[in-house]
Amino acid sequence: KKASTIFLPAMFRKMRQSQRARRSAAALPLLLLSQVAAVTFLGNPFRAGAPKTPGASAENLGTDFASAERQELLADMERGWSALEQRLKTETYPAMVDDPYFTVNVKGLLQRYLAASKYDVREALIRLEATAKWRKEWNVLDYYRAGAAAELFSEDSNPGAEMYFADSLLMDKEGRPYAAGRLKFANPENMHPWHHLRAGVLVFELMATKVASMGKGPGSYILDIGAVGKVGNVSGTAGKERVYNENRNPYYAAGAGTKDAPSEEILGELGSLDNGFAVLKAAITILNRHYPGIVGRVFYLNSDMVFWGAFKIFSRWISDR
Repeated sequence: KKASTIFLPAMFRKMRQSQRARRSAAALPLLLLSQVAAVTFLGNPFRAGAPKTPGASAENLGTDFASAERQELLADMERGWSALEQRLKTETYPAMVDDPYFTVNVKGLLQRYLAASKYDVREALIRLEATAKWRKEWNVLDYYRAGAAAELFSEDSNPGAEMYFADSLLMDKEGRPYAAGRLKFANPENMHPWHHLRAGVLVFELMATKVASMGKGPGSYILDIGAVGKVGNVSGTAGKERVYNENRNPYYAAGAGTKDAPSEEILGELGSLDNGFAVLKAAITILNRHYPGIVGRVFYLNSDMVFWGAFKIFSRWISDR
């Protein structure tokens, strides 16, 4: 089912918020990066040793695989994956043997891709192969290197990261993890499109591994869009009541959206990231294609009419799963 979205506006502050909204309209598109992705966690589940794979129940996908017909499809998927996995390990992605995405809760992985492919086994296998190739090209395993998160979130080592969301380190009532973010910590005047995306995918990745290792179903994301009363001091450098404008961003002006892409293949897949909505669309594309079924719910706090207008656009890019 499509990830549900819940808006919790501050009804009694609408007049004041609408005035602020008009002042910040120019900054909104870039600030929206990754909020739909919602799957971004900093907690590395491998810091204290490799997680244990859950039992045969795998992901908690409710009744999706309860019928005999779906069980038969899943069996076909498992057979197809067995052959594809061997080929990928031999020809395309030898490091796959050490990749948590393909080794932690394999049954849950196959269920997620099958559900996201509308129970078309062939399509699900094609998507899994594409994900394996993308993970190699993106060098995802580097995220598990000691100190990777600190490096990617630092302005000194990864200029323009401007991260504003993280693992809440808490669970919902169903025992599932959720992330939390404060949108206005992100500074659209300082955000480097590819550096931000690189850091953002790190949190997508660790969220995915956390969800898989727990085996209780997709996580959630809570994003506060309201004003922040202080300047960020971790990664995001915005805050307070200052008006930010992405037209002042030096990285866009210097053509970083094209020339700083990690590879020609990645640039071909995601396109040139020359503005805020392009960066947001790239983040959603990565989530749709390579992290299906990882987030189930997104909660927006203190939303306003400007945000609602932008949401009407970018929500169309989100796949059902």
